[in-house]
Amino acid sequence: MMAAKEPVGCQRFVDMWALPGVHPSNVEFLQKLKTADTNHFTTHMDCVGTVNTLDQETGDWEKTHLVGVRTDVWKPDDEEMHSCLDAMKDKRRNELKRSIKRSGRLNAKQKQKLEDQLADDEIMQMQCDDIQTRRLVLKLFRTTGDRVRWVGTIEEVTATEVHNSIGTGKPLLTMAAMLSRSDLVTYVQQNHRTFRIPSLFSFCYHDGQRMWNLLLRRYWLSIGADFEIEAEGQGIGEIDGKLFSFGSDSHLVLDPHPLAAQSSFVDLITLFAASVGYHRAMRKSVNRRVEAALNGESHRNLLQNEELRLRQNGRAAA
Repeated sequence: MMAAKEPVGCQRFVDMWALPGVHPSNVEFLQKLKTADTNHFTTHMDCVGTVNTLDQETGDWEKTHLVGVRTDVWKPDDEEMHSCLDAMKDKRRNELKRSIKRSGRLNAKQKQKLEDQLADDEIMQMQCDDIQTRRLVLKLFRTTGDRVRWVGTIEEVTATEVHNSIGTGKPLLTMAAMLSRSDLVTYVQQNHRTFRIPSLFSFCYHDGQRMWNLLLRRYWLSIGADFEIEAEGQGIGEIDGKLFSFGSDSHLVLDPHPLAAQSSFVDLITLFAASVGYHRAMRKSVNRRVEAALNGESHRNLLQNEELRLRQNGRAAA
């Protein structure tokens, strides 16, 4: 029998930019979009970082990945905000119309009743500034070889963030990660810890054979945003955040471990490391959503169809 391979480690450097919109790699990114054969590329995407991987044999660093952000949901422009608001109002108008008459045209009396209800409806009175729509969606693309391919996405789950934050009284982040060649969604959840400020995120990861329980534990004292990575209570690496950088850079180090040999797992940790620089803005957004919910204005918290699909029941009857 052949001896099992010894576990090996892995190192990556995640270079996130302070001004992604004007970075020259965005030109490269857009050029690659023209030839890409995946629907994960969209026109509403900016390249916000690159990933370099250490070749364990030669000791050389190679640029292997690009990180893209969905700008239409993270920083929607006026046109996109107006489009969202118009869609919300059209949906509300149809709901009110069906409450008056399930189908068919309304008569004059019914039309007047509808107009009266529309005039008093909170959603119909909303302006673009009233909508809480910001949501982080980061995508990771492998760029080595002749083609670009999507390898993973991490995106914010705002509905879960709101109810968890209401329950604990503190803004807690929740992200869902989808990885190529995997049918499972991995949910990365920030946990509440009384009298303990540093962030703690937990998730479970299935490697195709078994489920692993993992923690991303931020250090009490650190210069940058540093996290220890634990699997089943064992430290297997760290995310070393670089404070003195123009963006939100980090050095990802995974010790020799079976998970370090799983490219999907390394991509997942890479996506989390890329998201860290957005966490402060995400928490501010969560606070605004919680405030709206507690004020009885949950209609201000826009839930996009992409997020709702993450909550679909796969066992529901067709």
